[in-house]
Amino acid sequence: MLKRNIALVLFGIGGSITPFAGNAGIFDVSRLTENNEFSATFGAEFKTGANKDGTAHDDVKSGNIDDVGMEIDYTFLDDWTVSFSTSNDYAGSQVGISYKVLTNEGFKLDLSADYGMALTKNAATGKRIGNNNIETAFRIHGIAGDIFQWALKVRSTFVFAEPKNFWNVGFTLEGMYYFTTNLAAKTELDFSFKEIEAPITLYNRSIKIGMVYNMSETASVHPYIKYHFKTANAENDDLLPDDYWKLGAEFSVIF
Repeated sequence: MLKRNIALVLFGIGGSITPFAGNAGIFDVSRLTENNEFSATFGAEFKTGANKDGTAHDDVKSGNIDDVGMEIDYTFLDDWTVSFSTSNDYAGSQVGISYKVLTNEGFKLDLSADYGMALTKNAATGKRIGNNNIETAFRIHGIAGDIFQWALKVRSTFVFAEPKNFWNVGFTLEGMYYFTTNLAAKTELDFSFKEIEAPITLYNRSIKIGMVYNMSETASVHPYIKYHFKTANAENDDLLPDDYWKLGAEFSVIF
C-alpha cells in the first residue's frame, strides 16, 4: 500500500524501489500522517557506561531496563496531529500539537508545540517532581532519490524551574536509507544547549544508529545502539550521567 506521504528518517527503509514504498512508516523520517490515523510507539533500552570519574552505569549486568516512553498520535483534518507522550526531560508526560505547513515530497515543513506537565508531587513533602515546560519546534524533511529520507528538527524549550527558569535549544538531524521495501538503516545525530545560563550552559551530544524493519503495513520495529558523548560543563552526579552506550528497541503500530 502506497501512502502519499511516506518518507524515511526516524526508523528506516531502502532499496531500489520504484516508486518509493515504505509502509509501516511511523519510524520513517519524512513520512506524513493521514487523516483519522491513530498510532502508538513504545520501547525499552539497556544503558551501560561511566561518569567522568569512571563510576559504572551498567544496567545490563544489574538487570535494570529503562523505559523509553510511549507516544500516542492522532491526525485530523489531514494537516493537524495531536499527541500524548510519557517521554519528557522535565516532566512525567506531555501533550502536543503539530501542523503540516508544506507537504511536497522533496521538501516538507512541520510546526509543533508541546507542553510538559509536572503533575506528580512527593507525598510526604508536597513538593512537585519535575518542572512544567513548553517546547516549540520546526522540522524540515523530505525524500531524495526514492529510497533516502532526511530531516532536520530545531527546537526551543522553556523550563519553569526553581530557583531560576531556563532555556534549552536543540538540533536533531536524521537520515534513513532503505535497502528493501521493508528494511532500512537509520541514523540520528542530536546536539543541544541545555540549561542555558542556569547557572552554566550544558552541551549535550549523542548519536543513534539502528535498523528499521516493517513487519507489516501497520507495524514496525527499530533496534538501535546509541552513544551519549561526555556532556561539556556537566557536574559529575547521578542526575547527569556521562559517556555511555544504550542498546534498545522501539516498536510502532498504526490502528
